Amino acid sequence: MPITHLPLAHLLSSTDPRDFSARRQLADVSAAIAKSKKVVIVSGAGISCSSGIPDFRSEDGLYSLVKAKYPASFFTGRDLFSAGTFSNPQTTSIFYTFIAELFLSCAAAQPTRTHHFIRKLEQKGKLLRSYTQNVDGLERRMGIESGGRGKGLKKKDTKNVELHGDLGRVRCVLCMKDYEAKHEWIEIFREGDAPECPSCLDRCESRLSRSARATPVGTLRPAIVLYDEPHPLGDDIGQLTTYDLSRQPDVLLIMGTSLKVHGLKRLVKEFAKSVHGGARSGLVVFVNATAPSKAWEGVIDVHVQGETDKWVEKVEEEWRRIKPGDWEVQTRLDGEMVQVVNSGRLPSKGQGKAKALSSSDKEDRFPVQLPTPRPTASPRSPVKHNTPPSPLPTPKGNAKQDHIQRPSPAVAPPTPLSPSKRRSNIQDSPSKKSKAYDIEPPKTGLPATPGRGNLFASPDKVPLAADSDDRKDEEDEKEWELFESPMMERTQLDALDKRRTVGRVGRVGKAKVKAAGKENVPETGSASLKGTVSKVKKARSVAVSGSSPKVRRTRTRAVLNPTAAVAASVKA
Repeated sequence: MPITHLPLAHLLSSTDPRDFSARRQLADVSAAIAKSKKVVIVSGAGISCSSGIPDFRSEDGLYSLVKAKYPASFFTGRDLFSAGTFSNPQTTSIFYTFIAELFLSCAAAQPTRTHHFIRKLEQKGKLLRSYTQNVDGLERRMGIESGGRGKGLKKKDTKNVELHGDLGRVRCVLCMKDYEAKHEWIEIFREGDAPECPSCLDRCESRLSRSARATPVGTLRPAIVLYDEPHPLGDDIGQLTTYDLSRQPDVLLIMGTSLKVHGLKRLVKEFAKSVHGGARSGLVVFVNATAPSKAWEGVIDVHVQGETDKWVEKVEEEWRRIKPGDWEVQTRLDGEMVQVVNSGRLPSKGQGKAKALSSSDKEDRFPVQLPTPRPTASPRSPVKHNTPPSPLPTPKGNAKQDHIQRPSPAVAPPTPLSPSKRRSNIQDSPSKKSKAYDIEPPKTGLPATPGRGNLFASPDKVPLAADSDDRKDEEDEKEWELFESPMMERTQLDALDKRRTVGRVGRVGKAKVKAAGKENVPETGSASLKGTVSKVKKARSVAVSGSSPKVRRTRTRAVLNPTAAVAASVKA
């Protein structure tokens, strides 16, 4: 399939109707990038030319600068950046001087429009990965995670892969220890020399202090990858490449490179095959000032001839028109403009889109707390206690959850009663025999007589249990006071004996009651008094078990010594 060539500068300035089709194709490329979701970028030195950093193979590139600065040298610019440059002391010195000047140029350079475009793709979650041949570190300065520097490369976190290393780092040629480039070391490089490795120097001095044999000390070199030299993170780069190929990107952007390096050529062909072989055939775009060769037909779809910064500007215009929400900004209180950053996370295959909640559903998302029963209630018993209504109003929109009471967030839950206080409510629990709760009797408004069969007793007329017990105790004390009094008459003793026999014994027959009444008729003399006392003592012992402790003690004293009380009455 032939490559579509689009001259950028001509199309941007042309109004000829014959160029309408080409302009339309250029707009379609911009729209495809704006709508893409997984973009892979392969960039070279051409994207940094506008920042003042020269490329390699152009007329004003690094190779031409080396030849102009060292005309008497017998090597070319490519030989200077090959692994064999360290085999010759002269080429090594020239290499250190040249790299020091390049380091200072990169430190003074600023990121270009293309670097900001890459950062924008990364912020909006469209950038799958960026593979760059540059060693200037401008992508890292833009905030794009580039890995390396002792951290390795991560599949999820690393968004920029530096294929040719990092010019801002140096490493030892002996122990491979990695350091950040210092200004003092850059000055040594400008002199054509290499600084010593601090790690090797400390190890050697430590051995000498112990009178041990000295170890060799390595020198530092720029942490960039030269031609015919393996990458220190080659295995990690291979894993990232395999992972990205399995993701099937939909757009491949090749910007600012001439595609002359063998390893990069193979990388581009593999990604182009993945883009074209997906479920939806993607697009491979090549943006560079020089046109690709015919060997790239079938691999590259569109060639945009021109500067990358101008083409990126055109893409951003089309992107703003198609998706204006991606370019929204927020103004902080201090007046700073901040772009709205999208997390870029896509829903998984097994997850569907979340449904919008109605107003009633949003209200029903509060936590539901069931009413707390009283501590003494049994779970098997019917509902007896009335739960106080919730202070929150029940929403009317959802009828299914109208019965649910929502607790107020400001009101604390009720505190359970202590064990000592639960004893007072023990009567609320059902007994083991009846397994039923006491039910409040209905009120008729009629006065009731206790013990006469009237169950519909009015609570205003019926005395409390505590009052009836106290009244019985007072009556018993009065009886015994009357019994112990020397002025007690025979008729009073007779009436007292009859009442206690009928009321307390309960089940004694009428014949026994009448007989007891005849036997208890008082006679003259002490013998009749002793008989009366013995009968009263016998009747008193039947009901003494149900009395209170206070009355029981009083009765016990009277029962155990009745003779003394009778003798005192006779004497009187």
